[in-house]
Amino acid sequence: MPPTTTSTTSNPTPITNPRRLLILTPTTHSQSIVPPLLHSLTGTPVTSPPTAPASSSPTPTPTLSSATTLAASSTTSIASSTTITTFAGYTTHPPLHLSNKYYTADVPIWVDEIPLPTPDSSEPTPSVSGSTISPAQWKTEFSSPEAQVVRDAIGAVMICFRNPVQMDPVPGQEQQDVEDRADVRGLKEFVKAVGEVRALIEEERGGVGEVPGLVVLVGEKKTGSGKVGSGGGGEEDEDGLGLEIDEVFSEGWWEDQVCEMGLMGMEVVRWGGKEGEEEEEGRNRYGELQGMRRIKEVLETHDWTATEDAETGLLHDGVDDDLERELLGLDDADNGFDLEVDELQREMVGLRMAIERGGGDGFDDDDEGDEELRVDAVEALLLRMRAIKDISDELPEAERKRFAAKAVRDIMREM
Repeated sequence: MPPTTTSTTSNPTPITNPRRLLILTPTTHSQSIVPPLLHSLTGTPVTSPPTAPASSSPTPTPTLSSATTLAASSTTSIASSTTITTFAGYTTHPPLHLSNKYYTADVPIWVDEIPLPTPDSSEPTPSVSGSTISPAQWKTEFSSPEAQVVRDAIGAVMICFRNPVQMDPVPGQEQQDVEDRADVRGLKEFVKAVGEVRALIEEERGGVGEVPGLVVLVGEKKTGSGKVGSGGGGEEDEDGLGLEIDEVFSEGWWEDQVCEMGLMGMEVVRWGGKEGEEEEEGRNRYGELQGMRRIKEVLETHDWTATEDAETGLLHDGVDDDLERELLGLDDADNGFDLEVDELQREMVGLRMAIERGGGDGFDDDDEGDEELRVDAVEALLLRMRAIKDISDELPEAERKRFAAKAVRDIMREM
């Protein structure tokens, strides 16, 4: 009979109330970006795009910075002979299903639009409701105390826009610096405003990396003449070491722009903008996934657990629950943080490390050295847990729970 194998992986924990994915696009880009993006991301097409009256007289559609938009948005009932598609405040698309070995989650999606300044004016383009709001004004509204409940619900931010193209200079005219182009300035203002709101959310949650940020450049890679590049022409591409990082409007160029804005932790990804192209995206020169596959990878590796879930102990698995109980002091009435607890935690952490790192992988010659490293790592973790517990004892109960839950997630992520 063939040998039987026993799975050591626990069942993924369902996250019952995950935080939201916020997707933002310029108003003039939304209709060409949002439908294929949502289709590619969730697998569900946008069958009934939201509409709003084209006239400026109806009641303006509320923005996502308003707490009222926590519920599904709706359009006004004022009759109008002309309507236009708008994704401002769009919250009714089916959720994004994510699953890994730790959790499963159906992440709600929020979409919003921000008008950009027109090329020949410093004023932003008016929205379909007739109201005019600049990226700076959007940032102010989203950063206000009234929008705290909305910020608390956001788990990740995705900034999407059509990537500009560097055109060949007109004969007889000096080529304009891309930094001086009105469309580029508008996009940078848009990215900076959204990025600073994301940074505020991370600050409110106490650390960098709490809210993934993606800058999605929509459109195929193009040559200097504006034509779609074949990807194989020229000597610089033959060895796979082309100059993409130095090309204007490439991922590397935008990464530099984002860093110059002071926005840390933002990842730039290029996506072709069409449904069904995921299998053609492959990997970049560093072996990293690209396009929609990379976008999904970033979202799948994030912890979407909302604060209320963390406070009820909804973490990755039962081991985390035990750790959190110890850090919170919930078992102090029985045995405290004494030697017996230390021994139990040694076994628990050691077992977790053996499972996660694939114990018994056939490299027996290195077992002794690896064991010493594991023992040292366990000792360090136990000391860290004692310190965390001492610190959390001085905090109010609600803050203590959040502090312990975050500490446990950090410890288990490192393991």
